[in-house]
Amino acid sequence: MSRMVRLIVILVVAVAIGGGLIAYRDGKLPFLSGDGPIIVQNEAGSGTGAGSPAKPASSGPALPVIAEHAVLTADNTVVEAVGTGRSAMGVQLYPPVAGEVKDVLVHAGDQVKRGQVLLILDSAREKLARDLAAVQVRDAKQMLDRYEKARPKGAVSDSEVDEARTALAEARIRLDQAGVDLDDRTVLAPFDGMMGIPAVEAGDRIDTGTMIATLDNVESVLVDFEVSETRFRDVQPGQSLRVETWSLPGEKFEGVVDAIGSRVDPESRTFSVRARIPNPSGRLRSGMSFAVYIDIAGKSYPSVPEISVLWGDGGTYVWRIENGKANRVPVRVVKRTNGHILLDGPVAEGDLIVVEGVQRLRPGRDVAATIRGDEQPGIAQRNESSDGGS
Repeated sequence: MSRMVRLIVILVVAVAIGGGLIAYRDGKLPFLSGDGPIIVQNEAGSGTGAGSPAKPASSGPALPVIAEHAVLTADNTVVEAVGTGRSAMGVQLYPPVAGEVKDVLVHAGDQVKRGQVLLILDSAREKLARDLAAVQVRDAKQMLDRYEKARPKGAVSDSEVDEARTALAEARIRLDQAGVDLDDRTVLAPFDGMMGIPAVEAGDRIDTGTMIATLDNVESVLVDFEVSETRFRDVQPGQSLRVETWSLPGEKFEGVVDAIGSRVDPESRTFSVRARIPNPSGRLRSGMSFAVYIDIAGKSYPSVPEISVLWGDGGTYVWRIENGKANRVPVRVVKRTNGHILLDGPVAEGDLIVVEGVQRLRPGRDVAATIRGDEQPGIAQRNESSDGGS
């Protein structure tokens, strides 16, 4: 091919390329687009001509979501402590006098009544002393009667009558003392309660320092524990509480604050509290250890399900439905509890909060809300003014 021919071919190709570029710039490429103009897609997916103005994006159909009403929940605080229980009335029994044990009339675990005989000491000498004192009283009384009959006749003086009267009074005192000594040989129950294990048996010689057994009234149990001084104003007598004991796992018992100490320990910075736990079944015993829980009522906050709270660049927020539209509401998390979150912010009791379906929400988006917990949960609430299709 000659040089002249190559120049002509290059010129023709250049002209063709230049014309194509001009056609592309003017939007006229019929060999690419067919017989019609180029179609441009907007955000909503609707087609418009290249020369037509773009329409604003439509909100589309109402977005189905699941929502719940916000409820007010108190920000309660639980004060926890560990305490030791003891019976409301409990004693260690000791004999009032020394002597030999004649009989033990109770066993461990027996329920006894006040005044019931628990133990008897040998009392032969005391019975003799009582009988002797009774004879002396009888003799002194007979002597006084004779003197009083003889005084009007002048057989005895007034002073002799007075001495006889004094002797009778002394004899009666000795008789009373003998009766007390005899009573001391018998140990009685001071109140209704449950017997512990007796520590003595018949034939033992005991004195006033020998413990016979324990006696406890466990109709209610007292639990003593310590609370931090920061809660001094929050814990009050009569306040309800609950306790658990490791001796009976899984069981909970209700009670009240029975008494509060009058001072704060300067070393531990705590104060003493005593709780009273009713124990009609008798399952709680003196000496058990208890975990104590006291609910302290706090300020009330709106509560929403945990999954409805979102985090973004601007902080924490929830989606609230107003007039069928979703609005983003900034909030502050106060506390998590049992799958819900207490919120501080412009959320009120009864506000409808989106729980599920938050991924596609935008401010002002129409929503069709199924309210969880409604009597008819299958009915969706929709914006009456929405122009979106179903």
